Amino acid sequence: MDLRTLFLAQTALLVTIAVMLWLARGVADEANGLRCWTWGIAAEGLAYSLLAGAGHLPAWLSGGVANALGALSVALLFVAIRQFLGLRWRWLPLFLMGLAVTVVGTAFGGRYVGATIFNGFVYGLLQLLNAHVLWRLRRSGASTQASDGLARVQGLVALAHLLMGLVLPARALLLALGAARPDYLDLSSGWQQPVFVFSFVYLVICCLGFLLMCKMRAEQVVRELALTDGLTGLANRRALDEDMTQALNAATQSGRSFAVLMIDIDHFKAFNDQHGHRAGDAALRQFAARLRMQLPAQGRAYRYGGEEFTVMLAAADATQALAQAEALRAVLATDLASPEPGVRSASIGVALWQPGDHADRLFGRADRALYRAKAGGRNRVELQA
Repeated sequence: MDLRTLFLAQTALLVTIAVMLWLARGVADEANGLRCWTWGIAAEGLAYSLLAGAGHLPAWLSGGVANALGALSVALLFVAIRQFLGLRWRWLPLFLMGLAVTVVGTAFGGRYVGATIFNGFVYGLLQLLNAHVLWRLRRSGASTQASDGLARVQGLVALAHLLMGLVLPARALLLALGAARPDYLDLSSGWQQPVFVFSFVYLVICCLGFLLMCKMRAEQVVRELALTDGLTGLANRRALDEDMTQALNAATQSGRSFAVLMIDIDHFKAFNDQHGHRAGDAALRQFAARLRMQLPAQGRAYRYGGEEFTVMLAAADATQALAQAEALRAVLATDLASPEPGVRSASIGVALWQPGDHADRLFGRADRALYRAKAGGRNRVELQA
């Protein structure tokens, strides 16, 4: 296969993907980088089509414009990756890079090897930067099965960028050493064909990989929304059920106990009746924020329902659980003389996992401890053995 035919194949691939992405565009594409990626691969496809016409098109078109489109593509893909990762970027260095590539491409005109040598080092550096941030931030999300899959795909895309970042300057160096020979587009395929075949594989990996990364990120967001209470931002009852199953399995295997705290806001119905439900919602959000801030490192809070909350404490014995529950109670209680309406106190029931426990039995003991705390005067902690 000659190089021009391969360029046309790459054009067909990239433009087709860009058209499909444009047809399927959505609001989220602005934030995850997919919109920028779409424009980037479209520009790259057009650049390849002009380069494939070298010898049949004016030199300013197949040299200057093609290089300008190539630089625009590299810049847009660079920005898209940073948008996906939530990183900042600066347009000025990218603009200067594009200007330099365009000037060099125009200056060399039909002598494409000169522009290719220059571009090889410039684009290689950007590819290495892409590889670095993709690899470094591949596990920036939660440690879940879904995020592990995202990390694997992101790692593969990072590897593709790394290899391209090494191949481009290596090819530029080889072309520079043979600068007295005919232009590289007119050379026999020789060692160049594997390079361009690799670039075709690279495009497939990066385009498919970036799409998968966006898809997996969207799935993570949907899952997090499904496991989050919309009012307080805490984990919800479904998340509690999932975590409880994992905690029970881990405790059964290791024999290490963990604690469940059932927390109920004192006199919340009276607060709602006096101040209204909007004030009640605000009080719940405020209470949840205090609860989240005061959790131990190995604890997680959930909204169980209404004004009831649950906290799971990992690897806790009775003394530790009671101490942590008492510390939470003290922090959650506010100054009774405060003129601002809000939650004044909460009662807490504590239960520890025992061999043979299932979820209902453990929650049942925590509930009974909570009822004792309520019956004992509220704003207190009770343990149910």
